[in-house]
Amino acid sequence: MQKDVQKELLSAYMDGEQVSNEFTATLCRDEALQQDWANFHAIRSVMREESAVFLGADFTAKMDALIDAEPALQMSQPTPDEVADLPFMQKLKAMFAPLTQVAVAAAVCLVAVLGVQSFNANQADKSADTPVLQTLPFNKDVQQVSYNAPSKDVITNEQVEQKNKRIGVMLQSYELQRRLHADSVSLGQSQK
Repeated sequence: MQKDVQKELLSAYMDGEQVSNEFTATLCRDEALQQDWANFHAIRSVMREESAVFLGADFTAKMDALIDAEPALQMSQPTPDEVADLPFMQKLKAMFAPLTQVAVAAAVCLVAVLGVQSFNANQADKSADTPVLQTLPFNKDVQQVSYNAPSKDVITNEQVEQKNKRIGVMLQSYELQRRLHADSVSLGQSQK
């Protein structure tokens, strides 16, 4: 604990804080504290990029000796049977099995839909008069969906006939205006 306090005081001393004659005397007598002083200055020089030397001169020799002292590990590639027996692989298989089943089912559905569409396209080419989807019932009469539907909202045959007459009148008016406009355009072009 005393050593940590001394290192903190040394750091403050280097920053210009807590400068005292007593600590200076302690620093001059203690060799370990002087070594810390040198280390702190080296760290500060490296952080401020004031020095090109990052490591001591004997660093490479020490690292070479440490690497030579390491025991050589013999690594080999595991066999597929060994990998399959690993607990991680068991969990992975358990997790992906349902996803694989869903993917297979989706692929089968896609093939079925594409097959039906191509079959219907071939049938439509052969008989263009027959509709692919019959939307009206067999008796050609639309019925109410609910028995509780109000009768005022139900469209009668008379209302349908009136709407058809109005649409016919609108179409006749449109055709007449189109012909008049086409005649005026053709007259304007012939005069040029």
